[in-house]
Amino acid sequence: MKHLLIIILAIGCGVVLFLGNAHWNERTGLSKQEPVQERKDSDPDTKTSKAEAPSSTSKITLEEFEILSKNWPDAAKKQFELSLQKEEPFKIVLAGSEALGNETNGWAQLTKAELEKAYGTDSLEVVIQTYKGTSMDFSAENKAKELAVLKPDLILLEPLTLNDNGEVRIEDSHTHISNWIETVKTENPEAVFIIQPPHPIYQASYYPVQVEELKKYAETNDIPYLDHWAAWPDPQGEEILGFLSEEGDVPNEEGHLLWSKFVNVYFISK
Repeated sequence: MKHLLIIILAIGCGVVLFLGNAHWNERTGLSKQEPVQERKDSDPDTKTSKAEAPSSTSKITLEEFEILSKNWPDAAKKQFELSLQKEEPFKIVLAGSEALGNETNGWAQLTKAELEKAYGTDSLEVVIQTYKGTSMDFSAENKAKELAVLKPDLILLEPLTLNDNGEVRIEDSHTHISNWIETVKTENPEAVFIIQPPHPIYQASYYPVQVEELKKYAETNDIPYLDHWAAWPDPQGEEILGFLSEEGDVPNEEGHLLWSKFVNVYFISK
């Protein structure tokens, strides 16, 4: 009888151990599944797909362009719209004397940055071309041919008027401009020109006459004229000196900023 009782107790202990072990395995099995779910959430492939998602495009829509380009010449608007359809960037060339400034604070660099930001680098490309010398030198060195090779859609031209001061007659300077335009349009018939004067200088006498005649030339030849002089202080007053270098021959940082803001307002309507 005693042996039978021992056998029954042994069997009972075995059953309890078996059931306890099964219960433990069930619990540990569930706990092992949780980390599996966490690894799935942090799967390397998932992270890669998020990182490789396409970034927002820098291409402007036609509707956005119509709002921003209110001041543009109609011919330039038409060319830009065609460029959008072709999915090619519209090229603007800012060309002129060294008054365009350097790569850090020049009005041309400031304007380039704002134009590309407003219109998108996929839709618009801005090229800066600076030249030394007079309009006669420009013609003699065939720089207009180099300008044409760039295949610009729009050229904002500062035609070396201040450099011509005392060196080239007004009528000859205008003849050079006409020849440049013809050279560019021979290669790019749809190219659009906008003319602007160089910056004003303090108490000049003959130079303002040159600038006024340049404006008349543009009007006579139906070329848009960007009259940024309207934004500068009176060249006859001392206030203008705050916008020019110590030598007074080129804009200082404030002058470049003023010039750029005027050009930006023209090209970027808001």
